[in-house]
Amino acid sequence: MDLGIAGKRFLVCGGSRGLGRAVADALLAEGAHVRVVARDVSELASSDFDATAADLATEAGVGATIAAARADGPLDGILVNSGGPPPGDALALNDEQWQAAFRLLVLGPIRLLRALRDDLADPSAILFVTSSSVRQPIPALDTSNVLRPGVAALVKTLALQLGPRTRVNSLAPGRFDTDRVRELDAARAERAGVTLEEQRASTAASIPLGRYGNPAELGRFAAFLLSPAASYLSGAAIQLDGAFVTSVP
Repeated sequence: MDLGIAGKRFLVCGGSRGLGRAVADALLAEGAHVRVVARDVSELASSDFDATAADLATEAGVGATIAAARADGPLDGILVNSGGPPPGDALALNDEQWQAAFRLLVLGPIRLLRALRDDLADPSAILFVTSSSVRQPIPALDTSNVLRPGVAALVKTLALQLGPRTRVNSLAPGRFDTDRVRELDAARAERAGVTLEEQRASTAASIPLGRYGNPAELGRFAAFLLSPAASYLSGAAIQLDGAFVTSVP
């Protein structure tokens, strides 16, 4: 399928590694112009991406991103994505950890989109990467359990306010084989007193499709959601998890 995004401009936040990088790769493969924003862009030095080093949890980082995006010209799409917030149980996390998670997941994206809404093309798309915690809490990831559902509500709100010019959706990944998930698996294995391999095998067995997702699978689907091929899809919170989440809407 031709997604119709060759030559179009996309801003990919948190795009140097993991799921964000997979989305950036998929957009680039379709011939799009991609600007990647991440705290560390050293891995992108020899790539075909334009890169901006910025921490979107800070005002300065948002400002640098806005300036770089505007220099590129009107945006056809934005991927709102970041590294994971601090892990831990709700009452064990301190005020700064909660505030850091809020800045990362909620305040930073609001600052960015508030500034760039008029720099979006007509038509255009915004896609948030959230988490399966939107639907089903994940043990020891309580900042995500609390704040990600709020992000899903923000997506629905923005879809109402920015349409018909801009579509807004969210994508809730389950267990994908990324550095972040490997780190979380290692911590779970240590708490459970099992090996990392045993922990990963146990998790994979709990997924009806029997395996972790490949980031490229998410990248291709995200590129579709950001493209004109998904032109009537807005306000949706879409799970991509191999049927891992068992809750019913």
